[in-house]
Amino acid sequence: RGEIDELVDGKTLHLFESADQKLTAATEERIEFLPHYHTLVQCGMYEYYASEGQKALPYAFAELIDNALSATAKNTGIRRIEIRLLFDESQGGPAVVVMDNGCGMTSKQLNNWAVYRLSKFIRENDMKREETGYVRPDPVPRSLNSDISYFGVGGKQAVFYIGQSVRMISKPAGSPDVHEFIMSKEDFERKEMNKEEIYSGFIRNRKPGDYSHVNGSEEQFLRNIVTEEEGKESFTAVVITGVQQEHVTFLKHNYSLWTRELAHSYHYYIHGVDGNDQKKKKINDHVSNIDIQISLLERSPRVPRVMNLREVDNDMQTLYINSSFSTFEFKATGAGDSLVEGLIRYHPFLYDQETFPVDPYALEDEDEDCVILNSEARGKRPIFECFWNGRLIPYTTVSEFEWCARPKKVGAVPLECYNRISGVLFANDRFQVSTNKLTFMDLELQLRDNNTIFTRVHNGQELRVNIQREFTNWLKDCHERFDKQVMFQGFLGLTTRTDVATKRLQSPWAQFHTIKWDGKTYKKGQCVKSVKTNPVFVGSIVKFLLYGEHEGDVYGTGGYVQIALEPKELYDELRIIPISKIDRLAAAATIKKKIGDELAKLPDQLRVTWPEGNAWTESEARPAGTPMGKRTLEILNKKGDSMSRLPVTGTTKKLLIELKVIWHSPKGDVQTNSHIGVHSSKWEYWFKPMENLSKLGNYTLRLQTLLSDNSASEWAGKTLPNHTLKFSIKEGEAVSFVLGIISSPVHVGVPFSIPLDFRDEFDYPTQPPCDIKPQLECSSLQLHYEGIAIGTTCVIKNVRAMGKISHQNKVGDVYLPGPPHTLVVLPEDVLSVENRTPANFRVQVHDEYQNITTQPKLTVRCQLLGAPDLPVDVVDCSNTGSGALLTKPLLLKTVNTEQILTAKFNIPNHRTVACVERQLRVLPSSRISRLEIYRQEEGSDDVMVLQNAERIDWTAGDTLGSLRFRLYDEGNRLVSLRPKLTSMIKVNWTADINAEELSQGKLPPLSVPSKAQREHFYHVSFHDQHTVNFSFIIVPRPDEPERLRVNLSESTVKMGEILSGNIYVEVVDQYGNKTDCLNADIVKTLSVSADGLDKSALAVEWQASSGQFSVGRVRFVGGAPGPRELCFKYQDMKEFVRIEVTAGPPVQIKLLEKPEMPLQVVNGQGLDAPLVVQLCDEWGNPSPDQSIKSLISSQPVDSEGKACFVLETISGPKGVHQLEFLGSFGRKGIPGPVVKLNLIPDPNKPVELSVKYDTAATLHAGDIFPVFTVIVISEEGTPVRNICPANLSMLLWKGTVSGSYPPSTDLALLENSPGVDGAEYILQFSPEIHQKSVPITPYILPFRFCNDAERQKVVVSLSKKKDRLSQTVLMYREFFDTNKQLTSELECRHCVFWFSSLFIDSFIHLFLLRSCVTHISKAILTKIENQPRRKCSISDPFKGSPQVLGKVGHLALVEDDDAAKVISWHLLGDMDCVVTETTSAAKRIYDDTQGRQQVIPLETVFWRPNDRPLPHIRNGSPLFRPVGNPVFVKDMLIFPEHVESCNKVFTSLLGDTILIDDLDSANHYRRGVVQNKMQCPTLLTRQGERIRSNGKFGGLQNKAPSIEKLRGQVFGAPLPKEHNRIHHQIGNKHTASLGALEELYSVSDLRYFVYDLSSFKSYSSLKNIGKNQICIYKKKKNLNVP
Repeated sequence: RGEIDELVDGKTLHLFESADQKLTAATEERIEFLPHYHTLVQCGMYEYYASEGQKALPYAFAELIDNALSATAKNTGIRRIEIRLLFDESQGGPAVVVMDNGCGMTSKQLNNWAVYRLSKFIRENDMKREETGYVRPDPVPRSLNSDISYFGVGGKQAVFYIGQSVRMISKPAGSPDVHEFIMSKEDFERKEMNKEEIYSGFIRNRKPGDYSHVNGSEEQFLRNIVTEEEGKESFTAVVITGVQQEHVTFLKHNYSLWTRELAHSYHYYIHGVDGNDQKKKKINDHVSNIDIQISLLERSPRVPRVMNLREVDNDMQTLYINSSFSTFEFKATGAGDSLVEGLIRYHPFLYDQETFPVDPYALEDEDEDCVILNSEARGKRPIFECFWNGRLIPYTTVSEFEWCARPKKVGAVPLECYNRISGVLFANDRFQVSTNKLTFMDLELQLRDNNTIFTRVHNGQELRVNIQREFTNWLKDCHERFDKQVMFQGFLGLTTRTDVATKRLQSPWAQFHTIKWDGKTYKKGQCVKSVKTNPVFVGSIVKFLLYGEHEGDVYGTGGYVQIALEPKELYDELRIIPISKIDRLAAAATIKKKIGDELAKLPDQLRVTWPEGNAWTESEARPAGTPMGKRTLEILNKKGDSMSRLPVTGTTKKLLIELKVIWHSPKGDVQTNSHIGVHSSKWEYWFKPMENLSKLGNYTLRLQTLLSDNSASEWAGKTLPNHTLKFSIKEGEAVSFVLGIISSPVHVGVPFSIPLDFRDEFDYPTQPPCDIKPQLECSSLQLHYEGIAIGTTCVIKNVRAMGKISHQNKVGDVYLPGPPHTLVVLPEDVLSVENRTPANFRVQVHDEYQNITTQPKLTVRCQLLGAPDLPVDVVDCSNTGSGALLTKPLLLKTVNTEQILTAKFNIPNHRTVACVERQLRVLPSSRISRLEIYRQEEGSDDVMVLQNAERIDWTAGDTLGSLRFRLYDEGNRLVSLRPKLTSMIKVNWTADINAEELSQGKLPPLSVPSKAQREHFYHVSFHDQHTVNFSFIIVPRPDEPERLRVNLSESTVKMGEILSGNIYVEVVDQYGNKTDCLNADIVKTLSVSADGLDKSALAVEWQASSGQFSVGRVRFVGGAPGPRELCFKYQDMKEFVRIEVTAGPPVQIKLLEKPEMPLQVVNGQGLDAPLVVQLCDEWGNPSPDQSIKSLISSQPVDSEGKACFVLETISGPKGVHQLEFLGSFGRKGIPGPVVKLNLIPDPNKPVELSVKYDTAATLHAGDIFPVFTVIVISEEGTPVRNICPANLSMLLWKGTVSGSYPPSTDLALLENSPGVDGAEYILQFSPEIHQKSVPITPYILPFRFCNDAERQKVVVSLSKKKDRLSQTVLMYREFFDTNKQLTSELECRHCVFWFSSLFIDSFIHLFLLRSCVTHISKAILTKIENQPRRKCSISDPFKGSPQVLGKVGHLALVEDDDAAKVISWHLLGDMDCVVTETTSAAKRIYDDTQGRQQVIPLETVFWRPNDRPLPHIRNGSPLFRPVGNPVFVKDMLIFPEHVESCNKVFTSLLGDTILIDDLDSANHYRRGVVQNKMQCPTLLTRQGERIRSNGKFGGLQNKAPSIEKLRGQVFGAPLPKEHNRIHHQIGNKHTASLGALEELYSVSDLRYFVYDLSSFKSYSSLKNIGKNQICIYKKKKNLNVP
């Protein structure tokens, strides 16, 4: 009955008999599916399940703070947010209250808040008049717009995650009422139980401060909150009760932790856009007005805790900001208006640790003994924390972007620097976050999209630059400026550490000598103290270790040090500790004192005592056999305490003493005694006496402390105490003697000594007794001595043997004759000899007793006196004491009568032997000594005598005959000619000599050469035992004028143009020798004629310097091209030259075969015959090698100047058309003929289809198409009659059509298709149609198949190189042929100089001195030239070509290395440019290289001499005082050749570019120039920077690389100044020597003789000829000069 009462209109009631009754018809049942209330009360648990336990509680508070921030967004004053933790159970707790002074909520807004997932975007559907729609806030920095209350779920999730009930209390601005709403889990359960509507409730509207509805006993704290409402304009309070106990415990015990998390989440809302930067706190203008305060109230007597989030200074963002030294800002812009602002901060390494902040609440265990290689700051944590609308999204981080990721290879920035960066991303609301605001939905995905654009932000400005390059440069700059790492210096190599447990970390380790750390330097060998080690120790540094492969000096974030414990004597141990465990506060004195105290415990000295007396002292000498007594020894330390063992802990090391006696024999050291002494408590260390010291010499007694276990004499690298006693054993008294060795042989009269050796009892030599007297006896000779000498040995002194030697007298050896005393020379009478023959003497050497004696090096010298240059002879008498002395042949200069000479004999090595003189008579020689040449005609008495070295002028080509000769001997007596004598006569002008005529005194005739103006040397000589020479020089003179000679510089000229170069005309004789008959007065008598010669332009000039006519401006006009004979006529002489005249420049175009006009052409067809046009000059001559262009097509001309136009198809409207031919020559147009064409339409050419069908027909699938009527229309517009119906087709295709065409088809040529490399192929497309009368031209696509395009370039380059080499070989071959011809001519000529007789020696001295100095200087020059210096290595194959100067890099030299580097880099793009003299040469190179080689012709370079001073100088006075030594760059260049041309080129390339010392000086200079209102040119610095003329500098594009990276593209260095100085000195010495030779030449009165010094074989031949001239000159001048 009750169910029936619920029926209302629109509902139907069905009555069933049973529950499983079948339905007779379909029915509908209405249901409700409201979400369960657990959706609200458990939503927080579901949303925060991934937050790792209770740590997510701060993020639940963050949801409530988000709502408060949104509510206070429009506050003009302080935006106050307060969180109260009321945990006092006596006041009704525990409860959490979140209050703000925001705008509050109306009852409708409060209702909207209660609706789950009612976001701000859909609330407007239920808006009333008092509410406004959502307006997106304007963009602000860091997106701090407070628009973070978003989805309508966060507040509900947070309150039910924290507690079980929430009371919302709010008062909107301008409202007198307070609205209050309660939502609790208990209320939901009650409604479910009572089957009430769960999602319904009441909003209480009351007055502020009215707490009448509050339960006073249980919610006392709520009364206090309501009481605070009075006086507030607007507010909202969220009161959460039923707080879970685990939350209470967490909030109490971890108060600092979760408040720090909140300060981190709202860091930039609390502190502003710059964050909590404590360094800029005082000057920061962006201070936030948000005040968030958290208070914790507990039961008394516990003190309340209050924390303002602004006071938190250990949240991660604060730590990041204050530990960073530099910031890199950027923006990322994506689709729409999505924007992300980014910051990257750099946290440098400071001395011994990273400054990258570490979470103070993170737990990290550090093992001091483990090897930490990667203390890598950030480690593997992501770089970026992500904020959304200024609020932290905690569970989303971005590890890195591609442009800031750590590279795989080491670059300009060390890899560890990438781990010293932290970052923040500020995303706007265009990026989606989860409803709990813990994660981003798509942030990283959008940022990694290719359409996302990253820009650098610098000083608030966006820079569209390469973000990766900018980031890398910033990171490098941070590393260099801020990292204070350990500087490792003195690289020692790499090593492997076996003490490291992990095998992969055992190598490589770099070893270093020194480090610089925290302003201090630690070096190898320096003593240091450890800190934080157990135990603390001191030691000396062995080396420093840094993990990784390093070379040279390097910075490191830490490392290890290997220390040798000190003192080493006690601790022979090495330890490796981190560098950070070096005690930097330990003083050196403290370390030294600690080491000294330890060293005092070690053994220091060895004390020796002699208990029985008779102590042996240092360096004492004792007789052989003296015993050494007993000795007692003690080992003492530095404190003087006796010891017998080492004070080493852990082990017992006893000490022994070793005794050794070493005899220092001549053959080496010999050990004679060795004993080991053991310590005893009764007698210490004791040794018994030694009695075996009997060998003479020096001894050493060594006492050494040893270790008992291994007999080592060292401990920890230091020698143990020892004692050394040096003494010697000497000989005893003499008891016998032995006769010593007498020097052998003994000479008569020569004193000698007899030694005596005395011996002691051990047979050792000793001193003799002082009272001995010797007795000497000999069988035949008398012996005497002067005395006896007693020293180390006894010697009988000055024993002398006297007497005549008739046989051998022996006294132990052989007696020999004494020293030389007398010289005997035979014969004693006057000896007569002929000049040029030797003299013979017999000599003997006697001693004091007339015995012939011998001695080593006993030579007798014979010197002839009485004439100059007489020979000196010697004879060796060392073996026999006598010999025959045969002098050299006497070669007196002039012996007309007999002369008396004196022969003086002496013994050079024995001055005491008296000299002996003998007389020598010299008679004149009968040998030939003079040759006379004269000329006498047959039957004539006139005789012309030729002088030696005479210069004769004779007609060229004539014969000089009737030459005769006479012979004279030394007495100037005429010698009769005999065949035997005349056969010794030789001449150098012919080898065919008639012996019969020669015996009559006739010389063969001489043919004078036909070439004039050249000297020819002729020589006649007589060859006997000596040679008599006679020479003369013939200079051919030109014969009578015979003909003209014309020289052409160019033999080809174009018609109408002037012949390049001049034509030179001169008059020569029959042999082609130039005559002197021309002069300036006979210019008018020279006539020039030729066919077509333009005589009005002709210019004939006389050139006095060369003595010839110059004919210029030769020009031909008219006539046909071909050779022209140019006739030159002077008097009766004519000369013809042939000039090839080619066609002139093209000026017109002619049609070769002109057809009848107009030509009748069917449309679409072509002409039967091609149209051939000819390019012609002004006179109608065909002009080849040009190009013409037609309106229809462009055709190049052939070698004859013709162009052929084949008109295969002509299409167009019917009627008469004109075909005009136009050409171009350079930039000038060339007119041509006009051909008229009459186009006739083709009646058989189909051009259109006319299709008719029922256009209104509608077709369905399976229907039949309607009838199509098709007519083919021709060009005339009439139907084509000869069309076959089978040729018509109708196609139906699928796909999308383009107009009336079917879809296109793609055709691809596959890779790796078969083909011949380098071959050309043609791809032809031909249509397949049935109507053959319709021609369709195939489409041809040519292409080249090539596997390697570079191969073609190489082949072309090699072919050109081959051609150049072939030309070079041909040129050298011609050069060698010419040299060979010249050499054959020179072999027939010999030249000698005549020398002045008075100055012959000076002449030769000057010549040899000049040659010597020149040779040495040239050797020095060669050495300097071969020294390594900077060179330009750019290949220059074009240098040496005609009209080519070379590449820019080779044209200049720069002396300074720094200047060369920066200038070369500045001109790097032009270093490879080829400079030519003319444009034609540049065009030739351009064509040869297919345009790849850049060129610059000089004739196109505009250049004006510019002597302007530097910009800072005006009117000769400086405008300001510059710094940095500014100078024009062009003044730094040195040009080895082509100076004027190079000045043009480099002035064009460099302009007024200035070189200055450094960047600061350059900026100072530019500022001074600009302030004086002048244009400043580009500035280069010697350090490699560049400031452009617009003032821009910095960046890699304005920084020169190192000179090695220029790879040889650098200007070369000139030769050192020392080279120029030596070269100048050679020139001065050459000039000075030539001057001296000319002076001698003039004084000698032989100026008309000329010699060639190179013809002399040796110095002696040169001097002999000079001496002959001395004699002649003395006779002539009556001089007697030696």
